[in-house]
Amino acid sequence: MLSSYSASLLATFVLGADGTISGMGSVAADLHAELFDAVQRGDLDAATKVNDRLRPLADAFYCPPFLDQHNRMKEALVMSGRLKQAVVRPPLQPVSDHERQRIRAALVASGLLPA
Repeated sequence: MLSSYSASLLATFVLGADGTISGMGSVAADLHAELFDAVQRGDLDAATKVNDRLRPLADAFYCPPFLDQHNRMKEALVMSGRLKQAVVRPPLQPVSDHERQRIRAALVASGLLPA
């Protein structure tokens, strides 16, 4: 069984999911792996700490309008230096400057970017 909703990864891993297929994994693959490993070891304290780091990202990426989730992840990949630009195809639109600020704040809160 694979989980595909990043906001519930901890719960699905605890329930026995074998892994995840997650768009957010393109931004936070190391945190996803760390969360999975902690659950596999039975270390729920460590898993909860990792999950707390993932929460700001899930909140930033999966907020309304939901269909913009991948646009937001692309912006996060640009901010983290893994993409040169966030290409968005019509009818989708690039994210706003306000959303870019929210994404950057989430990356900082998760420890994926320096403050």
